[in-house]
Amino acid sequence: MTVAVGTVLAGRYEILDRIADGGMSTVYRARRQPDGLIVAVKVLRPQYAADREFIERFSREARAAEALRHPNIVQVFESGRDGDVHFIAMEYVEGSDLKGHVRRVGRLDPADAERIAMAVCEALDYAHRQGIIHRDVKPQNILLAPDGTVKVADFGIARAMAAVTITQPGTVLGTVHYLSPEQARGAPVGRASDLYALGVVLYEMLTGRLPFEGDTPVAIALKHLHERPPRPRLVEPSVPLRLEGIVLTALAKRSEDRYRSARDMATDLAGETEFWKDAPDAMEATRQFELPAPPSPRRRRRLGAVHVAGIVVATLAVGIYLGVQALDRYLTVPEVEMPMLVGRPLPEAEQMARDARLVLDVTDRINSATVPANVVISQDQPPGKRLKQGRRVGVVVSLGVETVTVPDLAGRTVQEAQLALDDARLRVGALQDTYDDLARPGTVLRQDPAAGATVPADSPVTLVISRGPALVEMPSLVGRTLEEARRLLDEKGLMVAHLRTVGTVEIPPGVVIDQAPSAGTKLRPAEGTITLTVSARPGEEAAPPRAPVITAEPQPVQSPVATPTAAPPPTPVLQPTLPPRVTPTPARTPAATPAPPATSGQVRRTRIQVVVPEGGQQEVKIVVIDETGVHTVYRARHVPGDRVDQIVQSQGYTIIQVYVDNRLVQEVRP
Repeated sequence: MTVAVGTVLAGRYEILDRIADGGMSTVYRARRQPDGLIVAVKVLRPQYAADREFIERFSREARAAEALRHPNIVQVFESGRDGDVHFIAMEYVEGSDLKGHVRRVGRLDPADAERIAMAVCEALDYAHRQGIIHRDVKPQNILLAPDGTVKVADFGIARAMAAVTITQPGTVLGTVHYLSPEQARGAPVGRASDLYALGVVLYEMLTGRLPFEGDTPVAIALKHLHERPPRPRLVEPSVPLRLEGIVLTALAKRSEDRYRSARDMATDLAGETEFWKDAPDAMEATRQFELPAPPSPRRRRRLGAVHVAGIVVATLAVGIYLGVQALDRYLTVPEVEMPMLVGRPLPEAEQMARDARLVLDVTDRINSATVPANVVISQDQPPGKRLKQGRRVGVVVSLGVETVTVPDLAGRTVQEAQLALDDARLRVGALQDTYDDLARPGTVLRQDPAAGATVPADSPVTLVISRGPALVEMPSLVGRTLEEARRLLDEKGLMVAHLRTVGTVEIPPGVVIDQAPSAGTKLRPAEGTITLTVSARPGEEAAPPRAPVITAEPQPVQSPVATPTAAPPPTPVLQPTLPPRVTPTPARTPAATPAPPATSGQVRRTRIQVVVPEGGQQEVKIVVIDETGVHTVYRARHVPGDRVDQIVQSQGYTIIQVYVDNRLVQEVRP
């Protein structure tokens, strides 16, 4: 479905015009037909709408955002879909975003910047108390209405964006200029991450500049990690001392040194509290700006020229004398050699620093998969460098391997298990399958490590997947439509290997008129020996079908492979049409002996055939999900009646998905 001006989504939202384009979506102004309300509709781009795992998470996060009701948060009315179009309908805010406003007018008056930041704090505090972290606070997501109302948009949606890892290449989410140090490191984010981003926004409002600039996103991210921002009053002297302290507190490198909550930051902005004075960096960075108040104009008039000159001369003399004394003391301080602290336990490193007459500062503590806990990972001064006695030197100390809890995956589908493991910062390891008389095919039977176990982050979790009963009974399909027959076979884990058409005037087209094996035959799931004969109008046996026709047949394994491939190469087959008119002879297949369960690394070969349905030119895509990951093994455009014939190779437990024009048509579990 193509969204354009005049399109009506879900029978409710009439598209009026396009507002903006983003990397993952397009935003339209629309009219809600039942009541005429003007709303904003965010429509996902097709490449993301085709990703089932992402859509599940995106919808879940959007539903969470729907529950937020606050005057400073853009209200989400609903999330839904219309065919293959996924959308979110939300409150339409007249006016502009904060980024555009700053670009037009430059730096803001401190009172205006304070008012806007307080409103964002109120929105963040409310959302945080509901358990929702924004993750992408930036001026583009802060909307300014003509009446001065401040609204924050896209709550919770950033979490779904961050999860596009299964079928899309990984990317850094959000605008890197507003990225907190923990986000730049790939560490878990929390409330303090939103407050760091708000600190960057407040810095930009007060100075008209960003605290960190660079030639590349990576360079900017590294500055967020390792450099202190220039003090706002150095960039713009008119910034009040109090606001500078608030900005520097929000921009602390360690999350524990920032505000404990958005409420604390709001009360500082309102002048009700002074938490910023207790921050480790804020007071040190701002006290040096406290200058004596200048004499009043009346006092200056009373001072004579001689007195002024005398004061100036005396001040200069004292200043020069004190400067010379300080310089002399600095130059005469003995130098010491910086010791090698990397790899040392922290107590030992502290003792080495004391022995060298240096002061050790722990500037950060981070998780490490290679360095044990409480051991120095890096130091900001190289070993052997000559330093003045008493110099403060910084080190980064390891927190050890980050550990997480394994979730309970029993009964979930493979895709649901992938999402749950992604949420727990784990990954799918080996996939094995086995027969089970009770568990639904395609669901998790067992897992290793077990649910509740504590393991290092990013550890693999082995999943054993049910193939359903070892033997299933062939259902009665004669008289059913092809779609109904396919659904019944899918429920039992059976695949159609061959599909034939027969012209007849007695039976409507698209109805199963024969099947082999016959109803009641005991079969092994995914055996691939099922043949269906379907009715067609006389003379239309070779015409393009109304819906895509898909068959799957297991093939002998020739040689092991490392990753799924498609053979022959994915080139369109333009001439072949549906199989010739043949009436098969029903045959009863004897009960089969169950094959042993598949093990990790087992190679599979499956022949997938797709007959392109009627309509215009369409894209056919075949995606393989197995223990090596997610791979698109075929993608090409075809005209109606074309047949795609591919041999797909995979390893271990396998799901083969067939898409036509980005719409999932069928899943095959060979």
